[in-house]
Amino acid sequence: MLYVFGAGHVAQYITPLADTVGFQVTVIDDREEFATKERFPNAHDVLVEDFKGVFDQLSFTGEEYVVIVTRGHNDQTVLEESLKRDAKYLGMIGSKTKVKMILDYMKESGYDVEKIDAVHSPIGLFINAETPQEIAVSIVGELIEVRRDRQQ
Repeated sequence: MLYVFGAGHVAQYITPLADTVGFQVTVIDDREEFATKERFPNAHDVLVEDFKGVFDQLSFTGEEYVVIVTRGHNDQTVLEESLKRDAKYLGMIGSKTKVKMILDYMKESGYDVEKIDAVHSPIGLFINAETPQEIAVSIVGELIEVRRDRQQ
């Protein structure tokens, strides 16, 4: 299961690519106008929910992939909740400054340092991606890399 938090432009390209390579995708956003089946026809499920509260509805067995591509302060909320669970992959988009600030805050708040250090950020394979489409390719490429490395 791949949980994509955020239903913006990057998520719109991640979802069909991830579906094509065999991930079962659930898209989650708190905005009804963005989180729709029409915008995400390849998604297994599309949830319009509060980013913190939705975790009560999600299953975590340690085999899940979590991609955080939300806007603003929602990244931190989703990361905090994700760090409380086991996942195979946890990646968060954002500038180096923003990511460092959030990860440092998590460490200072007592979250597991090993889990924080395992967060993929910058998210995706380094391919000099610039457009939402290219960023999606780099993220899905990294998901495949993690899936294949863990299967061997």
